[in-house]
Amino acid sequence: MSRPTAAVLLTGSELLDGRTRDRNGHYLGGTLAASGFRVDHVVLAPDDPDVLRRDLRFLLDQRPALLVTSGGLGTTHDDLTAATIAGVSGNALVSDPEALRMVTVTTRRVATRRGLAFEELLPAMARQALLPRGSRAIAPAGVAPGFALRHEATAIVALPGVPWELEAMWPDVLAAFAAEAGAAPARRLTMRIYGWGEVQVAALLDGASTERLRLAITAADGEVTITAGYDADDRAASAQADALAAALRAAAPVFSSDGRSIDFIVADLLRSQGATVALAESCTGGLLGGRLTELPGSSDYVLGGALVYADAAKHELLGVPADLVAAQGAVSEPVARAMAEGVRERLGATYGLSVTGIAGPGGATPDKPVGLVFIGCAGPGGTVVRRHEFPGDRATVRAWSVVSALHQLRRALAAGASALPPDPLVAT
Repeated sequence: MSRPTAAVLLTGSELLDGRTRDRNGHYLGGTLAASGFRVDHVVLAPDDPDVLRRDLRFLLDQRPALLVTSGGLGTTHDDLTAATIAGVSGNALVSDPEALRMVTVTTRRVATRRGLAFEELLPAMARQALLPRGSRAIAPAGVAPGFALRHEATAIVALPGVPWELEAMWPDVLAAFAAEAGAAPARRLTMRIYGWGEVQVAALLDGASTERLRLAITAADGEVTITAGYDADDRAASAQADALAAALRAAAPVFSSDGRSIDFIVADLLRSQGATVALAESCTGGLLGGRLTELPGSSDYVLGGALVYADAAKHELLGVPADLVAAQGAVSEPVARAMAEGVRERLGATYGLSVTGIAGPGGATPDKPVGLVFIGCAGPGGTVVRRHEFPGDRATVRAWSVVSALHQLRRALAAGASALPPDPLVAT
């Protein structure tokens, strides 16, 4: 069964000149694909009416079943989306009564919250109710309504660019247009591997039958994710997916066969065991704690931690002996061990997790290069410290450190009081 096509147009000069990282394209593309669309284009356009018109015409010429735009629905001079869609589709820009009602409600709320005069604020805010004739207003999550408009073979959906607003408005809209387009959620096998690179995974896949699968491989921070999409009614593809999953489990260090990321796996293990974790971070600067507490309900198992960048902080907050740091250096196996044990003891956690390393670009010595990181995990089975040498720049070293620490905690949770198995990223 052929899948309906979709396209995404992201507007905003800040997305092209480095001021803002795009989040909406990733979110929209992922949800469209999961709902059964084939996403053919994701285009970034600046706040330039000529370029925006050109990109919009190009995408409409492809005749996708659904075109989603994000951004450009506000009240400032660079909010051009509604007017551009109106011009390209040949519809006049008119004040939509339902959109104006929505804007009036949200403006009153904003005026009350900010202590502003509603009557003075409304005229400027009412610009957001100007929609192409024939549009249907979509209730806002923030202030700006979205809208939907059909143009020839394509349903156009325009949403705000603020990520949380877009993500709140999109699911109901997507469900309606997926049903209209006849999109059926595809089945997807997702396998996650830790400790192998793309080359190793590709070699394994070369020997598998995958011609009926929509196969993709993504590598990042020591993990490789293999996704295989296929139509729900394709029995031959389903059999290939099952065979691929079995082959990967038999030959590779698979840590997830059900699509869960390392974050969810660690959270589920901690919660199911009634275990807690405390963190001692040096080179990661709080990134590990941020990652662990990003999931809702993380207060069930994260007790807290210490950001101990300076040597004195390691001693004063965690009890790491000053003479140990002086003798071994802050980036060393003994210090990582003392950090993990110190934070575990001081916070009364089941597990203490520590990271200390040289993220660069400076700070290296002949014996301790950039990328050298020690990760310690203290728990019921004792304390284990792993030595790593991660590739890349500062941000990459820190990202690999966080992921490797999560996997070290995962293996400790799986082992319980038993000896911790080897880390596949560490040469033996």
